[in-house]
Amino acid sequence: MEDNKKKENKTPYKSDESSEKSGAFQQSIISEQIKRRPINKYRLLRRTGVTALLAIIFGVVASLTIWVLEPFLSRLVARTDQGQPRDAVHFIDTGDDITPQEVLYDYMDQEAGLGNTRNESYSNSSRTSLPLDDDQIRALSSKLALDQTNYRQLYQAMAAYTKEMNRSIVTISAITSDIDWIGITEKHSKQASGLIVAEDSVDIYILADRTPLVGSETLQVQFSTGDSAEGRLKAVDAATGLAMIAVSIQDLSPELANDIPLATLGSTYAAVGTPVCALGSPMGSVGSVGYGMISASRSTLEYADTADTMLQTDIAGASNAGGFLFNYNGQVIGIIAPDQKKSDVGGLLWAYGISELKNRISAMAEGRPYIYIGIIGTYVTSDANAELGVPYGAYVLRTDMDSPAMLAGIRTGDVIVRLGDTPISNYAEYISALQSYNVGDRITAAVMRKSQQQYVELEYIMTARSSGIVYE
Repeated sequence: MEDNKKKENKTPYKSDESSEKSGAFQQSIISEQIKRRPINKYRLLRRTGVTALLAIIFGVVASLTIWVLEPFLSRLVARTDQGQPRDAVHFIDTGDDITPQEVLYDYMDQEAGLGNTRNESYSNSSRTSLPLDDDQIRALSSKLALDQTNYRQLYQAMAAYTKEMNRSIVTISAITSDIDWIGITEKHSKQASGLIVAEDSVDIYILADRTPLVGSETLQVQFSTGDSAEGRLKAVDAATGLAMIAVSIQDLSPELANDIPLATLGSTYAAVGTPVCALGSPMGSVGSVGYGMISASRSTLEYADTADTMLQTDIAGASNAGGFLFNYNGQVIGIIAPDQKKSDVGGLLWAYGISELKNRISAMAEGRPYIYIGIIGTYVTSDANAELGVPYGAYVLRTDMDSPAMLAGIRTGDVIVRLGDTPISNYAEYISALQSYNVGDRITAAVMRKSQQQYVELEYIMTARSSGIVYE
């Protein structure tokens, strides 16, 4: 019995001892610390260098790919903003500029009661007998005696004329929304006058001042017929501040869609004293009208690769005037400039001549880029040619900073006499020839540069870029 008790006493003792050892072993495991592996600075530096090198290689490859594919992608995207097939964009353009002699003879024909039919006495062979002699002047002046009845009839005729011209003018409402302090949504609207300038099989295209349209959420276009349709901003020209609005023909009534009143784009040439009317919003409100004449005409040199002409009128207008100048042949001859503070005479309207803007307008409507190389130039006068020996061509006044022309080496005083295979004899021919190229094309320009009292011919190669027309 005692032996059994001894055995029983030993067993619990051994169990306590083993548990104490087990607890001590677990405590030793728990108290161990995990040490971090020491950093291999050389391996880290090597991996960082490899990553940076791969990033540089990727950037170079991406840049080269974009540089190679950008011209092709630009042309592809610019073709159309919808998946529907389109016909060519259609404009109404009178073509070549008219001369002062043609203006005078048209007036003489109308005075003779011939309308648009030419008087045989004013044949092309006899039209060289300018100026008019005293008898002709007295004969024309004798018909100008007017009384109050004629005065009233004159303004009635002018009102009927402006009503007809207003068919091609629309009102564009730029609508924005805002939430006031109590959570009520309010809609705000600004209005601008637009001109229907072109159409294709899908859309009609409306030219307008972009200033009232900035920040708009929707554009609502109101036509002279009472039709209303939603418009979308297609393009904005940063240089002139003009915008092109597109309206789907499907959104128009059948009557309007079958008889779209396209405006006729005329000629910038307008002799001082030519009567004009301002339509759109010349007085600051949509639908206003002003009558007057061209009081001055001069060239502006604000934008590269264009030759804008400013037409000054004697029409007093608003500081926020907009709209278009029409002559009395039913043709648009100018676009009222949005910033009237540039005018030399306060309060009088002036407009950009339409002829110099036709290329930009067609580019915006067709969705193609307007070619840019950055030359601000002018014409070589006959006096400069005869007295100073300056060759005829496009005279370079200056080049834009970092433009293709400047980077190629063209500088002030050079005279461009050829673009590619096209000879250039004046600045207008340079502008026209430039538009035959595409973005990304390499253009060879032959220039005459004065060196040691004589002009020598040099050639420069430029890569054409896109101008400031932004397509939405």
